[in-house]
Amino acid sequence: MRSFTSISLCSGWFSSILLITCCAFAPQQHSYISRTCIPTHSHHLAKSYCTKHSSGSSLGVEWEDSMKRLASEALFPVLYSPSQFLLDDKRWRSMDDFAALLETCTGDRKKCEDTEKALKKLLRRYQRMASENNFCHEERQASRKRLAELVIGTSVMRLRHFYIFAKKWQEDHSCLLPEHTQSKYSNEPEHVILYIVQSMVDLHSEYMEQGGDVRDLGTFGIHFDNDLDRITYTYSLPRFLVKLLIEQYGAEKTESMVRVFNNPGPITIRRNRIKCPTDNILIDRLLDEDSVSSLPLLTIRTGADSTVPGPNGCLMLVANDAWSPYKKSIWSLNAWKDGWFEVQDAGSQLIAEATEAKPGDFVIDYCAGNGGKTFSIASQMYEADSHGLGIRKGCIIAHDVDDNRLRQLKGSLARIGIHSNETSVAIHTTIDPGVELKDRSADVVLVDVPCSSTGVLRRRPSQRFQLKEVEITRSFPSVQLQILMQASKLVKNGGSLIYGTCSISRYENEDVVMKFESQEGFDIFWEPWSFSTSEMTSTNHLEKSASKSNSHCRTLLPAQNGTDGFFIARWKRLC
Repeated sequence: MRSFTSISLCSGWFSSILLITCCAFAPQQHSYISRTCIPTHSHHLAKSYCTKHSSGSSLGVEWEDSMKRLASEALFPVLYSPSQFLLDDKRWRSMDDFAALLETCTGDRKKCEDTEKALKKLLRRYQRMASENNFCHEERQASRKRLAELVIGTSVMRLRHFYIFAKKWQEDHSCLLPEHTQSKYSNEPEHVILYIVQSMVDLHSEYMEQGGDVRDLGTFGIHFDNDLDRITYTYSLPRFLVKLLIEQYGAEKTESMVRVFNNPGPITIRRNRIKCPTDNILIDRLLDEDSVSSLPLLTIRTGADSTVPGPNGCLMLVANDAWSPYKKSIWSLNAWKDGWFEVQDAGSQLIAEATEAKPGDFVIDYCAGNGGKTFSIASQMYEADSHGLGIRKGCIIAHDVDDNRLRQLKGSLARIGIHSNETSVAIHTTIDPGVELKDRSADVVLVDVPCSSTGVLRRRPSQRFQLKEVEITRSFPSVQLQILMQASKLVKNGGSLIYGTCSISRYENEDVVMKFESQEGFDIFWEPWSFSTSEMTSTNHLEKSASKSNSHCRTLLPAQNGTDGFFIARWKRLC
């Protein structure tokens, strides 16, 4: 599974962005909008807020307004492309014009700026201003948090907020251009759009004050006569994606999933057995050194009243008064620096566990990326020589088409305790001299293919509006099948092949499995490798016959299992 951003972290969209915050505000020469439209966050205002905050009173209306203005400026190039203003001014006369542009931008990643990039630019500008004016620590921390919430949150909920605004405009046209924008520039589209963006930020602030609870849009006088439009605009997702999910899962199950996409995900980590032998030792260290509370994830939900065991060494971090990702980055914890744990969703850990790799095995991670599952498998294969009887030496070869990812993987080996001549498992990469992949050589081949990432949308804020229907239904499945076929050649007789995605689309999951199993000679060379836990077995959308079952497939859904969305299928080579 290929991450589309470098900050798709465990704690959900707001806290994941905040883990990289050390940035600040300063005017840019190439701003998309006139400097007169966005009042600057003055030194006087900052000092005023800092005094109020340190005395323990409220943050203040002026501070909140300044945060909204800065967020609006950052969101302007995210929601609307500057090239759109080259159109004839006569075009900009109705709300439908702006709605059409917003709809266009939600599906064309080349036209508009990425949300996370826009936020990082804003935070860098803010950091410079904070440094120049000696803002106090309390303001810096609160401002970074608030800007992240407003920028990421408004971007994610853009369709919902726009349609609420549009409804208000239909009722009262005068709300489109408020008094303070009436100037000789007020007929310019950019000023109108700026006000629309500002209004959407205001709506998101109200949304957050209500606890992020997605209320029925009927509350705002907006009614739909079908589930497709209702779910699309209530939860702010591309219409084609909602349509695909409803066709696959039905409206009720789809709504339960997309509701999860709009809320932060749990923070889960995986204990590295190479560095830390027990969960309790890691739990105690996190608490003693950094006041981080954590609990073993002993079970994963499979239904209303059923569970299965959680991944070995999986812990859930729990925010408390002393620690949260807003206050201290997970990557700044000493236990992480020392390689005692990795940040990884429980569902992702289950993919690695599905390999059932053992000490002494030869494993190929065919789409290794930065090595998340490579390291998970290494921890699984680790064998300590506690009795001086010797150890079985295992090996993992990490392969990826992106050499830079493999270099990043190699840079983490020392931290997690992998030393080729000292541990029971070695990790090599296909960019290492003399390392090559040979047919029918591996005990285990994991094929964690690039995918649409629809199962992890709560981790990747911008991803929902970068997706294209053709990618999910045609482009990805074609590439995935090709990669699976190539990787299958590497499995030796008696070895295992594991296919995984972080997608919840049947096109990338069950359909790819069916096409792989439809290859000529499949029944001669392969057999499905069933999971022992039937409760987590996929039961929908996979064609079955009297001689075949789908007990070798698992589907994890966010609303049902509490993890992110993943799919796993596996086989054994017969000959």
